[in-house]
Amino acid sequence: MTLLIISVRLTDDEYQPFKDLLEHTEIGKSEFFRALILNRIASLPSKPKVTTDYKRCLFYLAKTSNNFNQIAHRLNTDNAKGIISETLYKKLLNALIGIRETLQDITK
Repeated sequence: MTLLIISVRLTDDEYQPFKDLLEHTEIGKSEFFRALILNRIASLPSKPKVTTDYKRCLFYLAKTSNNFNQIAHRLNTDNAKGIISETLYKKLLNALIGIRETLQDITK
């Protein structure tokens, strides 16, 4: 088994809490910091790797969200001006709401 030496630099303020602990234990600095690092890493939750496909999907989801906001804004404006009927306005708004709910279900 090969042992590697890893150095860490701490300011006096950063080191002080560890110094206090080390003064009240029988173990050396190396053993103390080894246990601290290895136990800390073991208790960290695993984080899934962000894939290229995930980034691409996220990009398209954000782009789609922006487009839906533009469509909704235009629908509201055109409805307020009387360009489209109330019936068509409600139909299109309900369609957008349905798409939004589907996207929210997918992202949960």
